[in-house]
Amino acid sequence: MTPLWLRQLWAGQFSFGDTFFAGMFGPAFVFVPVGMVIAGIFAVVAPGTMEIAIAGMTVLYALYFSATLPAVFKTGLAANDIGGWRWFGIFLAVASTLALWWASYKFILAL
Repeated sequence: MTPLWLRQLWAGQFSFGDTFFAGMFGPAFVFVPVGMVIAGIFAVVAPGTMEIAIAGMTVLYALYFSATLPAVFKTGLAANDIGGWRWFGIFLAVASTLALWWASYKFILAL
């Protein structure tokens, strides 16, 4: 992920498939494992702070999803060639973003 790639992604300059899979959900393949390693380091170095680390990472991922969601809408509405799958993709992107914000709220509330 480079700054240029992020600008293009958030401007909706990629296809719907690239925006949805590589842009929105692809980073989870890196973010989630790295996040768990970071949370583990917090648990070892400063016991009792792992929840804070997980809450912070959840908020960061929710912010990323929120920044990417408009591009999913833009490319999804323009992708007439893929039929009803675009509506499912848009719905899944919205539901995932809302779920991340709900999880962030619950994590922060539990702190």
